[in-house]
This record gives sequence, structure tokens and C-alpha cells, in this order.
Amino acid sequence: MSSTDRLNKLLLAEDWKKVYQSFRNADFKSYDFDNLRRSMINYLRQNYPEDFNDYLESSEYLALIDLIAFLGQNIAFRIDLNARENFIELAERRESVLRLARLLSYNAKRNQPANGLLKIDAISTSEEIIDSNNINIANQTIIWNDPSNEDWYEQFIKVLNAILPVTGKIGRPNKIDTVNGIPTELYQFNSNLQ
Repeated sequence: MSSTDRLNKLLLAEDWKKVYQSFRNADFKSYDFDNLRRSMINYLRQNYPEDFNDYLESSEYLALIDLIAFLGQNIAFRIDLNARENFIELAERRESVLRLARLLSYNAKRNQPANGLLKIDAISTSEEIIDSNNINIANQTIIWNDPSNEDWYEQFIKVLNAILPVTGKIGRPNKIDTVNGIPTELYQFNSNLQ
């Protein structure tokens, strides 16, 4: 191919009709490795037939074409992932959803979990628990600060420790704080609500 033909083709590429035609013929959904490789080889065969005619699989030029096709597939995949993050229906990253919400003047706030204070006056269990006096306290109601039971505190704590996980026994709370001037300890319970 002569240099004037190539120059004419380059100048024709700037014509809007030629640009429009090339975009019309382009398949933007086919950016996988095989299609990119095939289109690059076809482009070389059409535009540079005398400069490049070594199409053996062991050719270093084909290795470069394979590398470019691989990079093109990866870049197309990443661009598609990033483009999807611009639509709220397709966004998967939390930051993208929050940015799109801010674009609509919506400031998302975190949900606050429910919280409250719990005061236990009496406790009982159907589980067999033995106190330090070898008394089984199963199916007995133990009242906090009971004047008729001198072992009320130990029994109360034993029943509470039976429902707490191993890592959060009484005396080892998850969190300690003061709420409205009242010292408070936070524990996590193992409960089966039925």
C-alpha cells in the first residue's frame, strides 16, 4: 500500500460520515479476548499486508497482539464495572450508592439499634444448677435481695451465668458506661425465644 493511499485513508477518517459509519459497524459488546484478537489481526491484514504477514502462533508479534487483547479485555471489564456503579439499580459498592443518594440531595443516616435498660427482680431456670451448698436451684424463683434467702446473690449470679456466653460472664461485661448517672454494664445473652 502506498503512503498516499494511507494518508488519504487517514484524512477520510476525519470525515464525520466515515466516523459515523465506523461507529455504526463497531460492536461495543464484543470486548472479549477472542474478538479483540481477531479484530486486530483483521485490521493488520487489511491495512498493513506487506509489513506484517507472519501469522504463526509462535510469532512474537502475535504474542504482543495476545497481550494487547488480554489487556483490552481487562480494561473493558473494569470500565464496565465502574460504569455500573453510576446507576443506583446496578451499584454494588456502598460508597457508590451513598454518592448517588447525595446527588439527589438525600443524606443517608445510619439506623440506630433499639436500646433500653433492663432491671431483673426475679429469675428462675429449668436447667439443673447446683450452688455452693449443693442445692439444686432448678425450677426455683430467686428474688433479688431476698431477705429470706441468704444465698440469693450467688444463686442469682449462677442462673445469669448459665444464660450468658462463656466469654461474657457476670463481672466481665462487653461494655461499661454510665447512663443518666447510673453505672451500667452491657452483656450479651444467649436466648432462644419461643
